[in-house]
Amino acid sequence: MSDPDPSGSSLLVQILVLVLLTAINAFFASAEMAIVSVNKNKINMMAEEGNKRALMAQALLKEPTKFLSTIQVAITLAGFFASAFAATGIAERLGDFFSSYDWPYSYQIALVLITVALSYFTLVFGELVPKRIALQKAESVSLFAARPVAAVSKIAYPFVKLLSVSTRLVLRIFGMHHEKLEEQVTEEEIKSMIETGQEAGVFNEYEKTLIESIFEFDDILAKEIMTSRTDVYAIDINDPLSEYVDELLASRRSRIPVYDDEIDNIIGILYMKDFYLQARRVGFENVQIRPILHKPYFVPESKNIDELFKELQNSKQYMAVLIDEYGGFSGIVTIEDLVEEVMGPIDDMGDIIESTIEKIDSRTYMLNGLVYIDDINDALGLKIESENHDTLSGLLLDIIGVIPEEDDRRVLSVDNLIFEVLEIKEKRITKTKLTILDEAEAEEAAERAEQ
Repeated sequence: MSDPDPSGSSLLVQILVLVLLTAINAFFASAEMAIVSVNKNKINMMAEEGNKRALMAQALLKEPTKFLSTIQVAITLAGFFASAFAATGIAERLGDFFSSYDWPYSYQIALVLITVALSYFTLVFGELVPKRIALQKAESVSLFAARPVAAVSKIAYPFVKLLSVSTRLVLRIFGMHHEKLEEQVTEEEIKSMIETGQEAGVFNEYEKTLIESIFEFDDILAKEIMTSRTDVYAIDINDPLSEYVDELLASRRSRIPVYDDEIDNIIGILYMKDFYLQARRVGFENVQIRPILHKPYFVPESKNIDELFKELQNSKQYMAVLIDEYGGFSGIVTIEDLVEEVMGPIDDMGDIIESTIEKIDSRTYMLNGLVYIDDINDALGLKIESENHDTLSGLLLDIIGVIPEEDDRRVLSVDNLIFEVLEIKEKRITKTKLTILDEAEAEEAAERAEQ
């Protein structure tokens, strides 16, 4: 019995070695793609839960230069040995085969053919297919590959260290730092994910716009979103209150800038809540504005709005008064303006419920039934108590005890307050007239009610 053909066995071994080297190339190519594209938040969460593979993947993500150098060393070595085996073994045998037919340049032709064939199989099975699989299963592939990649990183440490140092040196020559590059990649990655998510239907257009607004928030200056001085409603401390009290009450603003003679000389901010409290005690015509003014919060108009937002939060301020480069009054920015830069336009409650509180005279008001009781208390300086109801309509319906007919026009008394129901729609009180009685009138009304 004859021995097996040694040349055939040798060729089989060489082919198996090439398959093994291509598989090694495929493993590291898929590991690179998976770890680069994996959801880092998921890996961090799994690492916090104690997953050992996730901890290794997390360590690789923290040192991308070292990780990429390890991958490159492994892929380069696999490709080098594959080319060497193909050139010295298979190409030589194929050249001998061509020589038997007296082909010219038989060995050169064989080398070119084997190189092309090896490149094709390496690209398809060692690069493209494994990377496509890694993209679809980034999390599982990265967890599977983390331990072997970490082991190779330790074994090939001298080469990896040399490549890492060389990479950083070249970056510095070009005026770049790898830490900054990683931060930029992270932000670009988020923006790319948002774009992809919106196209795939994960985010709607509003959510995409909202997230993009957050990124742009630190690039906007206060003067770009301010209400300019020509559009600001402000009052002169020297003008008699009687000249502007009606306009003041109709302005529907919670805070009013106050100046002395010239608009550039802002001396304080009038809180309408304080104004109503004073008016409740002394009457609207007798309120003294200066003692209840709050100190204005001055900022340069060139201030970045993300810094301004933090300052207003920390100082518990609602409004900032902007000053231009010459020290003059430029405009105002409110917390609402800043929030609208991210969330979009916000309608005031006064825009949603028209004429929520309308002043008739110093002690008579028209109220919308849907107004919140807390808002009435704040605006008029009252102390209406209601633990079970938020709106005026709910409170009055509870006092009545039944659902009134739409033509019901009863009058209700709560302490020194007289509520006259004027309109009922869809089982809700929608319009009411409020009269505030003084102590004598309240006692007289109570006596009449007892009789």
